[in-house]
Amino acid sequence: KYEGCSSLTSVTIPNSVTRIGSEAFSDCTNLQKVNIGNSVKTIGEFAFNKCTNITQISSEAVVPPTCESGVFFYINTSKCKLIVPKNSLDAYKQAYQWEDFLLIEGSTTGITNTVYNKAGLADVYTIDGAKRLSKASTDEINALPKGVYIVNGKKIIIK
Repeated sequence: KYEGCSSLTSVTIPNSVTRIGSEAFSDCTNLQKVNIGNSVKTIGEFAFNKCTNITQISSEAVVPPTCESGVFFYINTSKCKLIVPKNSLDAYKQAYQWEDFLLIEGSTTGITNTVYNKAGLADVYTIDGAKRLSKASTDEINALPKGVYIVNGKKIIIK
């Protein structure tokens, strides 16, 4: 639990996690960005209660995680940006507590040309920093097994 931890400014919940516990990040008043991995199914009550400075929440979960009571209490849901998988926009807009966010947008997954240098070739690393490909083309990168990779310093997700 990081409850009341004022030094925490951003948190990434890894894809191996399926539940965020009750009050896990409650009262983390300097927390600004939250990234929720794709396996989270449930968020415990008051998990992000009183995290008054959160400006962006990204969820990679295709199905909106089930929220117990008060998950986002005191978060300014009219100013906080919620980024979700593009095909799940409607699901989040209708889901309990997620529906409170006014700024919901779809994330772009896969590859955009802005990730590459002019030659269109990029080095690809796994999320734990191991080099996977050198000077790979867009096609080579898109052919990788599904997962999360780092390309030119940007996180990309191959689905």
